[in-house]
Amino acid sequence: MAARLSKKDYRVFVVMSDGECNEGSVWEAAMFAPAQRLGRLVVVVDYNKWQATGRSNEVLNLPSLVDKWRAFGWATHEVDGHSLPQLIDALSSDFPAEGQPTAIIAHTVKGKGVSFMEDDNNWHYRIPTAEEVDAAAQELAEP
Repeated sequence: MAARLSKKDYRVFVVMSDGECNEGSVWEAAMFAPAQRLGRLVVVVDYNKWQATGRSNEVLNLPSLVDKWRAFGWATHEVDGHSLPQLIDALSSDFPAEGQPTAIIAHTVKGKGVSFMEDDNNWHYRIPTAEEVDAAAQELAEP
């Protein structure tokens, strides 16, 4: 909306978590953007299926975020959030119908690629020790 009011032609990108999709303010904005034809707005949802206190579907069931965003009038893409080519393709895709904002649901795994962190919600809160940082770097190092 600020870009339109200032007669600028830029895209706005929002990165958010699946847990944030429990917030009423998210869905107010999700309704507002298509109603105001904010077609240069792109939301990327990091859908790792974890929230602060447990699995997303146990805290507040959010099946098919794609269907929810689409129902609010957004053009939607569903991608593997660990696939850079898929993300680039979704982010650089042509604009949808004039004035239609875009939602990209990026399926991810918390801590992907680090054996002792992968899919472990304890890392929502924990800070790794120096030794754990070194071990993670070793696992993530390219051969």
